[in-house]
Order: sequence, then C-alpha cells, then structure tokens
Amino acid sequence: MKLRIELDDSAPEEIIIRTSRVDERIKRIQDAVLGALRGGEIAVRRGEEECYIPYREVLYFETENGRIRAHTASESFFCPLRLNELEELLPRHFTRASKGCVVNTAHIRSISRSPTGVSEATFSGSDKRIFISRMYYKIVREIIEETRL
Repeated sequence: MKLRIELDDSAPEEIIIRTSRVDERIKRIQDAVLGALRGGEIAVRRGEEECYIPYREVLYFETENGRIRAHTASESFFCPLRLNELEELLPRHFTRASKGCVVNTAHIRSISRSPTGVSEATFSGSDKRIFISRMYYKIVREIIEETRL
C-alpha cells in the first residue's frame, strides 16, 4: 500500500482511497479518517446542557430506560443516537459488548470470566464495570488484541 499526499492550492481538499476490494484494513483506515474529520467528539446532553466530549474519554455507552447513556470515568451523559448508529459512527475500538452496551476497548483494564459465560470488564482510571455477554466476548477480545498491537 502506498500513501501519497499531493499539494494543490487550487483544488478542494479531498481524500481518496483507491483499492481493488474493501476489507477490514481499508475499513479501519476509513474509520480513522472519518474520526479525524469529525474532530473526534460526540454531542451528548446533561440536563438542559448540550456538551461535546471526545470519543477517547467515553468508557462505554449503555441502554438505560430506553435511552442511551454515555459513561466517562467520572460522569455520565445522555446520547441522542441509538447503539447501532454509534457503532457505525465510532472508531474501530468501540464495539458491542452486549445487546445494550457498546464499549471502548481502549479503556478496558481487565476482563474476568465466569463459569456462566458472562464476563466482567473493568476500566483504567475508574471503578465502573460492565458485563460482556458470551456472544460478544470473542469480538471484544479480537478488537483489544488488534488495536493494542
């Protein structure tokens, strides 16, 4: 794969990915570029206040009483998007951990497995915990290994 940057003061800024097929590597490049273009922030609400928090600060998103709550290490906010919309919008290291949770794997400090198949994840710099369902455990582990290499 080659990377080429062409400087042209008269042309509008444009990013082109030329490839023969779209695979996981190309999707990761696309996610990284889109995240950089969006500024890496997401709009959330706390009461009547609208806030913009960086993706990197979010530990996880979870469904609570039919609404989506974004959790950082010290606070939580309501998010206007649905979990499936968040999965499409967020960078690759965010992935589904259960039916009602999307987790930022970059913040996971440890995962403890139980005999019942449900795993518990803890986060660096926070005492918050989530459960990872058996169905999503393998995907979470793969993304942790892939993004931390």
